[in-house]
Amino acid sequence: MSNPADVEGGPDLKAQAAKPAKQPKPPSPHVPRFFAAIAIICLLAIPIAVPIAVMKVTGKSGRKWVSLEDAITGPDISEAPVANEEVTPEEVKESFLKVNGKSFERFCRPYYTAGFNAYELVEAAMVSRRAETVGDRSGAQIVDDTLRQAAARGINTVRMWAHTTTSLYPFQVSPGKYDERGLKSLDFVLEVARKYGLQVVLSFVDNWKYYNGVDQYVDWSNTAPNRTMASPFKDLVGDPTAAIYGTGPAGEELKKYETERHALFFSDPDARRFFKNHVAFLVSRNNSINGRLYRDDPTIIAWNLINEPRCENWLAANKDCNKRFQSWLTEMSTHVRSLDPNHLITVGSEGFFGDSTPELMQYNPQAWARELGQDFVMNTNLPNIDFATVHAWPDNWMLPQDKIPAFLDKWVQAHITAGANLSAGSKPVMFEEFGKKLDADQQTDWLIEQLRDPIYQSTYASVEKAIDADQPIAGSMFWKLAIPVFDGQDARGPYGVDDRDSTMQIIQDHAEFMKRKMNSVPPRPECGLGAWFGTLDQQSGERNCANVPAAATSFYTPANSSDDVGVKLAQDLKDGKALVFPTKAACCKPGTGAFPEGCSVPSRRLRRSL
Repeated sequence: MSNPADVEGGPDLKAQAAKPAKQPKPPSPHVPRFFAAIAIICLLAIPIAVPIAVMKVTGKSGRKWVSLEDAITGPDISEAPVANEEVTPEEVKESFLKVNGKSFERFCRPYYTAGFNAYELVEAAMVSRRAETVGDRSGAQIVDDTLRQAAARGINTVRMWAHTTTSLYPFQVSPGKYDERGLKSLDFVLEVARKYGLQVVLSFVDNWKYYNGVDQYVDWSNTAPNRTMASPFKDLVGDPTAAIYGTGPAGEELKKYETERHALFFSDPDARRFFKNHVAFLVSRNNSINGRLYRDDPTIIAWNLINEPRCENWLAANKDCNKRFQSWLTEMSTHVRSLDPNHLITVGSEGFFGDSTPELMQYNPQAWARELGQDFVMNTNLPNIDFATVHAWPDNWMLPQDKIPAFLDKWVQAHITAGANLSAGSKPVMFEEFGKKLDADQQTDWLIEQLRDPIYQSTYASVEKAIDADQPIAGSMFWKLAIPVFDGQDARGPYGVDDRDSTMQIIQDHAEFMKRKMNSVPPRPECGLGAWFGTLDQQSGERNCANVPAAATSFYTPANSSDDVGVKLAQDLKDGKALVFPTKAACCKPGTGAFPEGCSVPSRRLRRSL
């Protein structure tokens, strides 16, 4: 900038010269003190201002962690729901899932699963706010929000692993040695599920992932041969594929080696012993939040012995795999039953038909299905296997898109028919896993509607048709619910359904069908439970529930009832005009109960559900 004297309007130098010069004032002693005070205030403010600024960038912790390991702390138990149940002995007794002939029964009436798979819930609950998470929430808060939203949509069941799948989230770190962070996370998920009225299916071990999976049990064993080839699975992200073995003779040799070693899980003494110890540890685990032993917790409805077992008999060394796997199922199902008489037991397999039923092998996706060690009818016939499981992966099984709906319908119906005609008696069939694969570039609204939605619609139509026909179907669970934990994470992967996807409305409609089907039948009167109906005060808008036992009496024995209200409600149930619930707590649950928002009476007046 130019000097002011050089521009128009500058100072009058003549006038300035005519005046006596002013003597400069001495500097004020207050000015340095003022600036010193400002400096001191700024210094004092730094510890407050800097974290505030940093928090906007890195989250509540005010720190970016170098590695995720630092953020794996397990849930803050102080945030967990507190068990405060007031239940009658009859409610406790009848709250465990049972098999009554060809169907599930809970609270002395039919029960149908409308659920989802989310194997990583325990891992999510272990993440603290120190990680950069979605919404700056802890993993425990994300799990709570996820299960609350699922229940609000009418979903009633979740299937998950009773372990983790990577050492980043430690669980069983060596045979019989557990990391408390993983255990408390499992405790937390079970208690949150109870809080929202969700039931849980837990799987003891996974066939696919290395950590806490089949291959790790064999590597832990002292009675199995020592490894002579490095495992290709140990640090694998995702499930193994054929490409992991490599190509050429070396790849074929590695594949045979791993296939033979994997099958040792079902026969090796140490591997079997370690698994049995794991089972015993879990079923006798005392939940750190509610104080219940797992075997006494009706939130759990069933145990999967193993997720999608493989004992591949195409290899000469594994020719006895069918016999070996059947022996393992017999021993392990008997072991679980001896420790836990309260919960149902199932295999957890896809349900491939085997040599015991050659006439049914036509329904397998391809010829290789008979070479995996499974035999649906033989496996399900075991006395301590309470119900059958079926999984469907038509994309992985290389079926054409236009053939998938017809295949799924036949796949479901073939297993329902087989389950109804077992030599051990009819057993329910749960369609435990199904989904539709979409690649990353297909995860658009339009392609989800065109490719995924029709598969969900046709699958649910098959299940609903079987239920309407009173066939032995227990329900279904889709694979899988997408649970975003970290900022920038695409949690959907090839199969995940996001809460905003159009598929979610199809899932919710199916859950509503199952809810109406289940809640159109009251508990049998001899069980000593109630018949609870939603009530709405038209003036105050108060939502509540009322017990009308006469409705149950009229429903089952119309001739013995003289209660006009009971007779009317019983007829409404048969006509599909009303819903009934076994307890007041169940009636008042948001989503799964009588009202989407739940009851409006103070929670202290309600008994929490089991």
